[in-house]
Amino acid sequence: MKNIHLSLYLILGLLILAPQKTQAQSLRISYYGETVTHYGLKTAYEYPIFSKIKERNQSRKMLLIAPSAALYRHPRNHFGIIIAPELIYRRIGKRSTLFEAGIATAYFRYFLEGSTYQVTGNGELERVRYAGGNAFLPTVFAGIGQDVRHALPFAWYTRLNISQQRPYNTSSLTRFSLEIGAIFPFKKQ
Repeated sequence: MKNIHLSLYLILGLLILAPQKTQAQSLRISYYGETVTHYGLKTAYEYPIFSKIKERNQSRKMLLIAPSAALYRHPRNHFGIIIAPELIYRRIGKRSTLFEAGIATAYFRYFLEGSTYQVTGNGELERVRYAGGNAFLPTVFAGIGQDVRHALPFAWYTRLNISQQRPYNTSSLTRFSLEIGAIFPFKKQ
């Protein structure tokens, strides 16, 4: 719980301290899953806290903060919800190639699929609604893509996430997940 509060304070602090004359915000929507059978959806609202355009070749470098939420399903096991503030470094080159890397401190909540029961004090079975667990899910990621705004108003990307679920049983579990999606910029006012 302490890690969740720290993450929320980090997001609020970066939003307050962010310069006002930056590139417009964007919305990111993607497929999110560990494998084809563990499928889901992820969305994020990207807010630039630093942006620089190199005059010589028009390449762009950005530092973004992105509150995100992912939902996925592990069939016949559980449903997962991941809420994370992401800190992203993104570079878009002169040929519109996109590279990004970053970190996230995530809160992970899973709900077991199917009926779950527990034994009461007098030895009877009682159904447990919304059975599952909570975990801390620190994540690092790297991604590539293409900014196609000259033709259409979006960029596509793919990203590999490496996370460590803590706790998992009595230790931790390293998880790999993939994102494939699009970034839709908001127009400047």
